[in-house]
Amino acid sequence: MLLGASLLGSCAALGGAGGARTVYGESGTLNGSTVTTWAKLNAEGQVSALGFTLPMQAVNNAPAAGPPQISALSFPKVAQDTTFINFLSLDYMPQGHDPVGRYGAPHFDIHYHARTKAQVQAIDCTDPTQSDPAKVPAGWVPPVPPGAPAKEFCVPGMGYHSLPVTEFKAPGELKDGIFDQVMIAGYYGGDFIFVEPMVTRAALERKTSFTLPVPAAPVQATRYPTTFEANYNAAKQAYDFVLGGFQSVP
Repeated sequence: MLLGASLLGSCAALGGAGGARTVYGESGTLNGSTVTTWAKLNAEGQVSALGFTLPMQAVNNAPAAGPPQISALSFPKVAQDTTFINFLSLDYMPQGHDPVGRYGAPHFDIHYHARTKAQVQAIDCTDPTQSDPAKVPAGWVPPVPPGAPAKEFCVPGMGYHSLPVTEFKAPGELKDGIFDQVMIAGYYGGDFIFVEPMVTRAALERKTSFTLPVPAAPVQATRYPTTFEANYNAAKQAYDFVLGGFQSVP
């Protein structure tokens, strides 16, 4: 269910010192609050960081039950044209999702997609092709266990999800208890297609900044982020979710 509606054009910008500036992408609503994407450009016009701002109201007003709440928002065109990232799918899951023993708490799935909205919507899980396990970033496991049916691990409109090794207490066995924050790598058709921080509503209610590792780029000929931060701003009563440290990948 798409709730986000475009409110700001990607040409909107605020200037900064030395020619650095912030440009804004698409805005929409989630849980009754406005969410806006943006990108920060350095003096040379290159994307140095991109992200979105999530008001605490969107956390506090999140429903305790019901269907997922989703806002799909494009990043500014300069980010789409020059970086790995194309658009944001910000998904609030009131009752979590499988496996419920680990991910069944209310939480936010934050997909930074490399493909276009239309391409992602077209993912129907009919393609079982997997990435070469040797190319899965260090610290993450292949999305499909060896010998398992690939289709059982695919989510339509998303693809395959690769978890970090820190989520497991033993090979193939998730840790006990509900997660707090985690970074996921996404694949489809054998390609690496998204990075996805997931964070529980309870974690955001603590109003504390945090970081997560970003999987090393298994991509070529683009600019790719190397850091992820969720920065809480008490004055704004909001979080800024930021991919930064963009570097050119040959």
